[in-house]
Amino acid sequence: MPACAPIPRRGLLSRLVALVIVTGCSGAEPRLYVLTPMAPNNDASRNSRRSIGIQPVSMPEYLDRSEIVTYTSSYELKSSRDDLWAERLPANVTRVVADNLSILLGTNDVSVLPSKNIDRFDYEVSIEFEHFERTAVGDGILDAHWTILNGETQKVITRKRTKLNTRVPDDEYTSLAAVMSNNLALLSQEIAAAITERPKRNASSS
Repeated sequence: MPACAPIPRRGLLSRLVALVIVTGCSGAEPRLYVLTPMAPNNDASRNSRRSIGIQPVSMPEYLDRSEIVTYTSSYELKSSRDDLWAERLPANVTRVVADNLSILLGTNDVSVLPSKNIDRFDYEVSIEFEHFERTAVGDGILDAHWTILNGETQKVITRKRTKLNTRVPDDEYTSLAAVMSNNLALLSQEIAAAITERPKRNASSS
């Protein structure tokens, strides 16, 4: 943003204009938001033998920006300059899904790809989002295609689509972030259930 230029002060009107411009140039810091993983289950053990690799999620370019984007109609979007994601939304979503799957599957061997710690995983998960924002009617929508692959052969094991619409209780971005986090938890539960149906050992033979 360009630096604020000095404002000439000639009369009351000039002083008022100067006040408005100076206030805009020294406005408050933007509010930053993050999506968060589900609460850990302290009673669950982390002894699963499954190892999971999470590919960085993909989503439409209009969502991959600092500003939080919402629909105002079927054809119009708005973004907020004062309410921003603290990091790139795809990166935040990828990490949250990885954390959720670690909790749901009871394993510490869940990593975002590429991983320096594990060369080969039992399973890899890829997710492609069609929608992940607030709709014009006030719902938090999640629409994503997801795939589970054999970590060794890259053979597709499961391919599904998840669509969720959850009412956001108010216009606050904190509420929107909470609903979006909960939708990610529901998506993670579906993915975890599909992985749980597979054998724990010798997954590469699937």
